[in-house]
Amino acid sequence: MNNDKKITAQGIDFSYSVHKATKSLSISHCHDSYEILFVADGKGRYLIEGAEFSLRPRTLVLIKPFEYHCVEINADSNYERYVIHFSNNSVVKEVISNLEKLADSENGESGTFFAPDSISQSVVSLFDRFFEAEHLLGEDREIFFKLLLSELIVLLSLAGNEKIAHDECDLGTRLAKYINEYLERDISLDILAKRFFVSKYYLCRAFKKYSGVSIHSYITHKRVVYAKQLIDSGETASGAAYKVGFGDYSAFYRAYVKVFGKSPASK
Repeated sequence: MNNDKKITAQGIDFSYSVHKATKSLSISHCHDSYEILFVADGKGRYLIEGAEFSLRPRTLVLIKPFEYHCVEINADSNYERYVIHFSNNSVVKEVISNLEKLADSENGESGTFFAPDSISQSVVSLFDRFFEAEHLLGEDREIFFKLLLSELIVLLSLAGNEKIAHDECDLGTRLAKYINEYLERDISLDILAKRFFVSKYYLCRAFKKYSGVSIHSYITHKRVVYAKQLIDSGETASGAAYKVGFGDYSAFYRAYVKVFGKSPASK
């Protein structure tokens, strides 16, 4: 098995990688798809919209679309992980209710975390079975991926998971909640500092602690991902930029290229 591998089918992206983190490593982003991240080896922490989980071998998280998340890997730690990105259309219809229950989107909590003792060997073996699709083509690969993903979701819905709720008194959590609610409006540090009655320095430090990224990076990344969804639905690039809160198209263009590696007009 190679150290890095990616296999895609319609609506489902599966990837595997393993490497040695010689120094502390931080990876943060958000996207418009679900993500299942299974860590076979590694130590650190997950930060998902202010909720914090311990990253260690054989842990797994299910992340909902548009949730900003950060993975921090400890220095001198092996990091071996499997990642699956997918939409709810990528599972068989009978399993959608299992997915929605797992994501628990009604209560607003971030991330569904599975500790090592809740991950069965059947779940682990499913990740390795995704490699069997490498030599399948077209519809055969799509069906195979869809069935494997559906089976994985059913197995996870039967396992015990830990939900870590937000502490509403926590400034980082309240900041993220406010930003997401008013993402399309003007959200400057001055406005946020006045809104939460703290200094800009304290504001930035609190948000960095609980999200793993700066306020500016968080807002920009979220806006770009939402803009992409609008563009994919038929909105013009300039119209999407305006609707998600970018006052300047050139700033939106640069941010979009930085996140997706292509222009908003590219397919």
